[in-house]
Amino acid sequence: MRYELLMGRGCMSKQSKRLRVVVDERERRSGVPDALKELGIYVDYATLDVGDYIVHRDCCVERKSVDDLINSIYDARLFIQVDGMLKHYPSPVLIIEGSSTSLSSVDKPGVLYGAIASLVVEFKVPTVFTPSPTHTAVAIAALARHFSREDDDAREPMLRRIRKDRYGSLREQQLGIIASIPGIGGRLAQRLLERFNSPINVLNASLADLARVKGVGYAKARRIRYTLDTDVSGRVTGQRTLNDYRIGVADDAGYLADTGGGGTHVEGSRGEKRDG
Repeated sequence: MRYELLMGRGCMSKQSKRLRVVVDERERRSGVPDALKELGIYVDYATLDVGDYIVHRDCCVERKSVDDLINSIYDARLFIQVDGMLKHYPSPVLIIEGSSTSLSSVDKPGVLYGAIASLVVEFKVPTVFTPSPTHTAVAIAALARHFSREDDDAREPMLRRIRKDRYGSLREQQLGIIASIPGIGGRLAQRLLERFNSPINVLNASLADLARVKGVGYAKARRIRYTLDTDVSGRVTGQRTLNDYRIGVADDAGYLADTGGGGTHVEGSRGEKRDG
């Protein structure tokens, strides 16, 4: 398909050719930079600490394939990356690239759309779906044109100085610690950190306090405390007993594999919401 048709008439004007986009080096082979060049956009490469594309000093874009998006939800990268964009750019944008077939093949669509809803409603980050690298380039070029009209004196994107610690920012490290607990994804890690202010407070929180956090609930709180209170031999430490943690829901077997207690399991909350 001709790029002029995708962009519409006048897309190859002198104004569009003056536009620049800074592209992260890791995006070089994605197909998007080549498509941007075909659209008449000047492409500069740099190693970016935040985002994949900078279209303006106020706007950066994070591009994710459907598979990468799902993986980044489960390992909490998505919300850490979004947090970084919001910290340095007033107008970040997330582009999710993939065909309708890729979307329809997602095993747990509720996790995908739940995370997207959180980004749009809680983080106020616009999310755009594109079917291919070519369409992604068109979307990025449209953003660049929009910002160039808004601010004619700042057509070229400006790289911001981002001091990045060797191990990531303190917040990233804290979120990573919390998200590493089984059953805690990116959204819950954010909520737990906001509720308890530090990872150590999360680790020391009582079952009741954990259960009060939105998205946790009693059953998940019991699993968290069981994970934290059990030593490597499977023995529960402190004053708690195994019966305090028993969950009878079948799909929770991975969290409480045979404990050897031999008692009757107490059934946990059936209406528990899972976090991606």
